[in-house]
Amino acid sequence: MQHVGTIAALVTLVAAVAPAHAEVKNVRISMDWIIQGTHAPFFVAQDKGYFKAAGVIVDAIDKGNGATNVAVTVASGAYQFGWVDVPSMILFNAKNPSTPLIAVYVSFDQSPLAFITRKAAGIRMPADLDGKKIAGGPGTAVHDTASVLFKAAHAENVKVNWVAVQPQLFGAMFKRGDVDGTGGFTNSNIPAILEMGFAMDDLFVLKYSDFGADMYGLALVTRRKFADENPETTRAVVKALNQGTKDAIAAPQKALDLLKARDPMMKMDIEKIRLDLALGLTNTAHVASSGLSSVTPEKLKKTIASVVAAYGLPNTPDPESVYTERYLPPAAERMLSKSTN
Repeated sequence: MQHVGTIAALVTLVAAVAPAHAEVKNVRISMDWIIQGTHAPFFVAQDKGYFKAAGVIVDAIDKGNGATNVAVTVASGAYQFGWVDVPSMILFNAKNPSTPLIAVYVSFDQSPLAFITRKAAGIRMPADLDGKKIAGGPGTAVHDTASVLFKAAHAENVKVNWVAVQPQLFGAMFKRGDVDGTGGFTNSNIPAILEMGFAMDDLFVLKYSDFGADMYGLALVTRRKFADENPETTRAVVKALNQGTKDAIAAPQKALDLLKARDPMMKMDIEKIRLDLALGLTNTAHVASSGLSSVTPEKLKKTIASVVAAYGLPNTPDPESVYTERYLPPAAERMLSKSTN
């Protein structure tokens, strides 16, 4: 009986020290939109072997079809990670409490959310969007977070006439006059419109941040359950993306050359504008002084509160359930060199 008890004790000990399961090492990452200059940090990290060096294999970095749609694919497990703006993720979690996502690395320190219109249309305030035809249907970030802007701008009664089309058609519809404007990220939609032959002076941009809705933007998100069960994998992906982001900021032209080699059809002049806009949202004054993904409690709470107020959510999520620093590299590794500030 003593022998049996010893075996049982050993089994218990082994079970206690052995991992419950091997961590997932092969991952798939979904971008928020069609692959563009904005996504350079991911491809720099892949090309330079940062993912592999950190201990993971990225099987795919695929295009997305809007923030909410990407959130769905990550929550389903089709992708282990996705690039989703924080407000869209908060709203997604509120609607899908059984499969919550969490942000593990905030790329955009400022929100890219905006409506882009023809200057000649005379749309200058969020209230002016009432009844206007805007390209960007359900599943896209602006469509699914527009109430945040209208709430902040005291224009809650605005009803946008949304036109749901594929993202590739936004620019063409804008050019033909089929829509009064587009809704999306500045770094995606402005270059797409410029590509149609417009100049910046032809456009008027209503940024969320200009009307009191200054929130965090794109972030690397994953299922909370996946991160809990695969902490080293999550840490590795974050580490690689962080280094890829630093490299893209330090040498944007090299990042663009890499993307051009991947897709020879890319128009470099347009992609340079796109990447410059994205890096401007990434390398802010706050990031320059505090480092990448240096989320402040105040701004995170404001981002959460804006979404809760705009949609009348019954509960206010804890900041810890929206974003975690647990998987970040040390602060020193997230600081940018002085030459890039």
